[in-house]
Amino acid sequence: MSLKHVIRDLARSIGYEIRRIPDVVRVEAGTSSEQETTTLRDRLALSETMRQIHRRDTIEIEDLLRMVALPDLPKRAGREAQLADLIGTNVCEGLYLVDALHKALRVPGDICEFGVAQGATSQLIASEIMSTDRAFWLFDSFEGLPAPTKEDRLIDDIFDLGSMAKYQGTMMSPETEVLGRLDKVKFPRERLRIMKGWVNESIKRPDVPKQVAFAYVDFDFYEPIKDALHFLDQRMLPGAHAVVDDYGFFSEGAQLAVDEFVAAMDGRWKLSKPLPFAGHFVTLEKLR
Repeated sequence: MSLKHVIRDLARSIGYEIRRIPDVVRVEAGTSSEQETTTLRDRLALSETMRQIHRRDTIEIEDLLRMVALPDLPKRAGREAQLADLIGTNVCEGLYLVDALHKALRVPGDICEFGVAQGATSQLIASEIMSTDRAFWLFDSFEGLPAPTKEDRLIDDIFDLGSMAKYQGTMMSPETEVLGRLDKVKFPRERLRIMKGWVNESIKRPDVPKQVAFAYVDFDFYEPIKDALHFLDQRMLPGAHAVVDDYGFFSEGAQLAVDEFVAAMDGRWKLSKPLPFAGHFVTLEKLR
């Protein structure tokens, strides 16, 4: 077995996937494969130790938020693992998401995620609805971000690209990566619906969900967020919830889409902001 395969298998054995990133690990010339493997094994063990520490941190954060902001947040064994593995979504936002999801489960409807990226948030949501019979709908182009519109003015240059236009096509993740994360938590494939394509087209398909109880919207830009919210308005009963990411962050278009939507709905939706330290997102509740 080659050294590359040894490293890959070691990483997978403790829950990691290896990706090619230049110059992360430097190995001195002349060292043997056994020495390289030992060094990498030690580093992976250290990484796993730090990961376990981070998991304990998520438990403390959950307990704190339950005391100060989310008194109805139910407990679930193993949640700390999915929270610790979130990518681009902090632990606090993950907990607000879980809280809104469980409140929404009081009403009929399926669960949707608009913009799934690597599937880390999908894994968290899937784990929370495992004991239900709800279908889980994933809407994503799997082609990265679309072209921004004039509403998408850059306010946080997260990748230091210099302009909003340069973000088109970034943040792309393959469908297989998302499915791999869901398989890891053994979410039933028969309850999974993959809606591949740009949202303005996929929401027009005949096989879209007829009723939605909860949605997580993480589309970054004005047009797709607007399209998703208007789609949800027609399919959500009072008591349903949506969490919209990047409110006031990255692109001005995200907040603009939400604010315009809420204003146009004439009191049908209630917008709630999190505690200031919790992140850049809002929760929407359907009132009528």
